[in-house]
Amino acid sequence: MKAIVIGACAILVSALPAAAQICKGQIAVIRVSTIKAGGTRSGFDKAVADQIAWYRGHNLTANKIVEADVIDISGGKPTVSSKEVMTVHYDPPAARGAQPATDDSYKAFVKEFRDNSDIAVEKTVCLPK
Repeated sequence: MKAIVIGACAILVSALPAAAQICKGQIAVIRVSTIKAGGTRSGFDKAVADQIAWYRGHNLTANKIVEADVIDISGGKPTVSSKEVMTVHYDPPAARGAQPATDDSYKAFVKEFRDNSDIAVEKTVCLPK
């Protein structure tokens, strides 16, 4: 499974510059992730914080990553999902061909994500300016 995840990430990173060429607005990557059995939301939150820190540590400050709670309405009454979380990565550096090389800090936050979650849905979108 790890090879598939790594392969999917490599495809996404290599496709983002082409997507940016056809987008007249702002590129964003939207992910809905499922918290694994044995994983935690706090572990996921730490992975997001470490991902942001990794970008900042490489002097990349134009991108923004935000988390959003998923609202579950399947039970009739809206509740915050304890199993899903959404992230939006605005202006990912890979869209400009500026993705830093993988290093140990990168591998560490990816491991945090993998230990705590699985990506259920991943979409690249073109947002209006």
